[in-house]
Amino acid sequence: MRRASFTFLAVCLAFCAWTVVGAQASFVGPVPDFPIGGKGSFLRECASLEGSNRDRCYIRGLLAIVEKSPDPARELPQIDGEVHHNGGFLEANCHILMHEVGRTWARRHGVTLETLFRYTPKSNDPGCSGGFGMGMVMHLGTALVVQPRGTIPICEALPTRFREYTCFHGSGHAFMRGYHGQLANAVKACKSLGARFSPDCAQGAFHDYWVSLSGGDGTKRPETADASPRSVCGSYEFPQPCWYRFFWERRQTAVVDDEADVARLCTGLPAGKQRAGCIGGASLLLVRVAEPVDHALICGRLSGYDALDCLRGVNVPALLGDPYAQLLLLRTCATQPRSNLGGCYGWFGRTLNVVTDGHFERTGCTKLRRTGAHAACIEGARRLGEPLGTFA
Repeated sequence: MRRASFTFLAVCLAFCAWTVVGAQASFVGPVPDFPIGGKGSFLRECASLEGSNRDRCYIRGLLAIVEKSPDPARELPQIDGEVHHNGGFLEANCHILMHEVGRTWARRHGVTLETLFRYTPKSNDPGCSGGFGMGMVMHLGTALVVQPRGTIPICEALPTRFREYTCFHGSGHAFMRGYHGQLANAVKACKSLGARFSPDCAQGAFHDYWVSLSGGDGTKRPETADASPRSVCGSYEFPQPCWYRFFWERRQTAVVDDEADVARLCTGLPAGKQRAGCIGGASLLLVRVAEPVDHALICGRLSGYDALDCLRGVNVPALLGDPYAQLLLLRTCATQPRSNLGGCYGWFGRTLNVVTDGHFERTGCTKLRRTGAHAACIEGARRLGEPLGTFA
């Protein structure tokens, strides 16, 4: 996999996650300029620009392409293909740029809760498609605040678990927009969705909160903002989703090259949900130096639960469409501390099953021969409908 193919979750990533202004050190925005080069001609006129001028150029160009299409749901997967072929900055940042494209398009075309399903991209790609879908959901912030549970039938109607997850994550962003950046109200709205959906929704709300501290992606910094993850994440029942986005959005300058760096960033936090969230969030920064398989091997050098929590930062969606790499990732579990073997096979079995629309249970888990590994992978795969909390 090209490195650019998994850096999308600077956003998200998906960010996914994932801010359309110039990149700064402790600021969410398009990821730093690597790789600079692209090998295609897609929106080439933007590639030579810098900073916010480049971002605005790509946003205008992408929006123009979507506007010309009679069916955005089918056009976005085509854009995904063009962008992956082109590579470079746009591939690394398409998710976050598409947030604004999705919001703008939805506003212009009067997208509602009832019509959202019609325009949701027919793709599991977490880059351009994922960002556009989240952007449309963000547009619905005010409507969702009035009827928060109205998002449930909309998201559940989507044909894949990945798109369902993206929809609920986007709802967390939307609640933050609808409540004008009031995190407590947004998390409360997420909790109203019930235990199955609230953690993924909350991740979107926390993601938006950390973005807002720098005023990126159309947000405004709260007047009484708390920038400490230890106090913010410790105030809610979803510390893992809260920490998960913190390091990427607020600590981009942190050096994280190996397992020691991950542990160092969480020094002083005792075992428990707070530390688990911190380790998973710090691990997310490893995507800058390691592809998913190598990332998992680095995590395996940590001890105890830290090793397992570190796996939460592995960018599993980057392996979309690559069954060989998916199986390699699963087999890294054999390098984990013995006490974590079941948890590792279960987590990757589950997340790879999400990425493959439920096929990995049959095409991946069944290839394991190690004692207990096959059963743990199957068990995890069959839990794909449960909340993920930390994912893309």
